[in-house]
Amino acid sequence: MTSLLERLRARASKSRARVEDLRSRIAALEKEVAAEEAKLSRWSVAEEAVTELLAEDDTDDGEPAAGLPPVAVAAARRPQAVVSAPVTRGDGEVLAGASEDVVLALASAGRPLRSREICEAVGVGTEHRPVEGMRVRLKRLVKQGWLTEDQVGLFAIAPGVGDPAPAGGDA
Repeated sequence: MTSLLERLRARASKSRARVEDLRSRIAALEKEVAAEEAKLSRWSVAEEAVTELLAEDDTDDGEPAAGLPPVAVAAARRPQAVVSAPVTRGDGEVLAGASEDVVLALASAGRPLRSREICEAVGVGTEHRPVEGMRVRLKRLVKQGWLTEDQVGLFAIAPGVGDPAPAGGDA
């Protein structure tokens, strides 16, 4: 008959093996998510380029091309900063996840934006709930040092975001 202590050790060993298995599965999923986020970022850049090209295809009377929303026309005519994914800070930290699209949208706008404008730019709804959810995310990015909010409700990219990491740094 096995002792109680041996049974506990066997169960702990089994749990340890399960934890390691789950961790390896999480690591594999994180790699898949990163690859898919990179694809999503490329699609977003392609969409911006097409929007810009369509906006240039004005009709002879100066009206925007048919089917293009006025916001897209205005955005396409603004000077655009180029920020490539992944978005990094000068300290070498890399921004991950859907927040990267927020920073890219702000970089493309070239000016501070309100949460509703950012929702439009990243393609989420502009109803109350998504706008408030975006505002919470933006406030979090301000606390993390990725964005600034110099005027209440106007968000901009923080200094150093998008700058290359220092060569040979301790990041």
